[in-house]
Amino acid sequence: MQTGVYSNTQIKEAIEAGQIVFHPYQPEHINGSSVDVTLGQWFFRTDRKSPVSVYNPFDKDEVDHYFGEPQKAISHKEWCKQTGNEPLANIPEDHPVIVLEPGERILAHTQEFIGILPPGTTSMQSRSTWGRNGVAVCFDAGWGDPGYINRWTMEIYNLNQRHSVVLPVGERIAQIVFMHTGEVEGSYDNLSGKYASGTNLENLIASWEPQQMLPRAWKDQRSTPLIVTKWEDDPRIERA
Repeated sequence: MQTGVYSNTQIKEAIEAGQIVFHPYQPEHINGSSVDVTLGQWFFRTDRKSPVSVYNPFDKDEVDHYFGEPQKAISHKEWCKQTGNEPLANIPEDHPVIVLEPGERILAHTQEFIGILPPGTTSMQSRSTWGRNGVAVCFDAGWGDPGYINRWTMEIYNLNQRHSVVLPVGERIAQIVFMHTGEVEGSYDNLSGKYASGTNLENLIASWEPQQMLPRAWKDQRSTPLIVTKWEDDPRIERA
């Protein structure tokens, strides 16, 4: 059984074999042991609603109200017009951008549909350039289970407290690392299912919509914790 992280050679071989999905395919985005992914045009803003005492993530209606409608990146020129800012260097005026205010967090997505079939798993990491610029790209949820293939949702957080940050759509913003696993019992759909959309690329592209970025904790059933038994009372433990 192979172990460890896929190298660039193994990534290319797995793409050719159909185990890794990377669409649209851009070989120049394959690094030594990862694949760069780019920022898509749709996003949800957060923390801009009127103050409320509690946000209940287990209520779908409240989740929908909290995140509101999906927003779409606007051109650099239009952003300058709306905000009164001068054009920014090295960004074409017709290029779509998303601008994060100081301390702002958004949900955004990769332009690419990407993932791996089992046996194999994935992890998303911020590109170091964005970390150095004070932007967290996958703030706390960067793990992809075996069989998860889709546009990835990113929790992008502007850690700068005094400066807004411009994110051009199409910019390489994160990287996906692929890892070998042992054989997996069951499919991603059966093991998790909250964010499952299947593995057929044509269907994934046709059915994708921005609302797929929203959290779905409301799909889980609440249950109380299991009672912790004493070690000597655990029937699973064999004793001499």
